[in-house]
Amino acid sequence: MRQPLFAALFNALLLIGLLTPAAASALPLEGQVWVGPGAANANEAAPTLAGWWGPSLAAGAMVHLSDYWRVTLDAGASHHFARVVEDDEDPIGPHTVVSTGLGVRYAFDVFTYVPYAGLSVLFHPLPPPTSQQVPGDLFSARATIGLDYRFNRRRTIGAAVEIAAPLTQPQDLPNYSGLRVYMAFHFQRF
Repeated sequence: MRQPLFAALFNALLLIGLLTPAAASALPLEGQVWVGPGAANANEAAPTLAGWWGPSLAAGAMVHLSDYWRVTLDAGASHHFARVVEDDEDPIGPHTVVSTGLGVRYAFDVFTYVPYAGLSVLFHPLPPPTSQQVPGDLFSARATIGLDYRFNRRRTIGAAVEIAAPLTQPQDLPNYSGLRVYMAFHFQRF
């Protein structure tokens, strides 16, 4: 009778140990580079409520100042294919959006799963379109929330949701948004 109880207790503790995230905290001045595909939405110029989605690609670098704070630098591009709206004879688009960003990120980096939130200022060499089909603002602010899964000391996979608004007209939130997945590579002290 004791043996099945002991085996069940042992198996339960083993399962709890395997499912509990292990600590994988960052070292100060650790570096990280990442790249990944996604989908972006040119919200303001969208012909329907469903948005004007297009494929995107982004890459970036980050310096970990501590376990929690990071400085980020990134670049991304998305392409929005031409669309025809039923009531309008003129197609909308196509349009390509290109941006570079500089920002800060706060990450709760003490476990294998690392949730984070970030704020960035974006410069758009090719800005998101506006509803008037003219180029949008060259600068915008972006908020990001995401989750990293750091499966070892050198590599991370993650996903993020981003939303941006032009700096000159923040009431136009959002003028651009996106979803992305990525793979990141970490480097110990420079």
